[in-house]
Amino acid sequence: MPPRIAIVYYSSSGVISQVAEHLAEGAAAQLAEVRIRALSGTGGTITPGADEPIEPTLDDLDWAEGMLIGTPSWFGNIAAPLKAFLDTSSPLALHGQLADKPVTGFTSASLPNGGQEATLLALYHTMFHWGSLIVPTGYTHPVLRRIGGNPYGLSLTAPTSGVLTAEQIEAARFVGGRLTRITRQQGFAGIRQLRDFWPADAPPRPQKHSPPRIPG
Repeated sequence: MPPRIAIVYYSSSGVISQVAEHLAEGAAAQLAEVRIRALSGTGGTITPGADEPIEPTLDDLDWAEGMLIGTPSWFGNIAAPLKAFLDTSSPLALHGQLADKPVTGFTSASLPNGGQEATLLALYHTMFHWGSLIVPTGYTHPVLRRIGGNPYGLSLTAPTSGVLTAEQIEAARFVGGRLTRITRQQGFAGIRQLRDFWPADAPPRPQKHSPPRIPG
């Protein structure tokens, strides 16, 4: 079965929307089944002939075996609409349904030092709590250095034209393909692991065997 990849993002200017499209191309080139989901309020123009973006749901996160999650860098942090959506993920996260899934973040800012690294690290805080497998870009392709050299995830400086450069497109396609390959290597296709979940607010876990009673 092909790896199932979800691309979930919020875009204020349309740059992150473009990145998402090219990430999807890279994933599709690796024979992934891809869902692209955009949060309400996403700005920018839609590529001619492309479908209207679909709002993400928790079902998309549960369905996915690998995830690419994107946000513009707002003051070195995650855009509020994306944060609000991620904050609804507790029903999945508390039951381990997002654990062990490879995840890569992607972001953009208007300036090279506009908070891109800080935004990715802030995004990953949620994934740490999910128990997901963070997949940093590192320097796994020369083009990643040429577009800024951020090893934490895919990030780029938004072009003044509003249109991605050829190198930025190449980087996005590479990262989409890499995340897909790693997801396939994890062997997630068609597999759902059983997880031992015990809610924090539940009574103490019962012991398998009662301790021996001491006379007297």
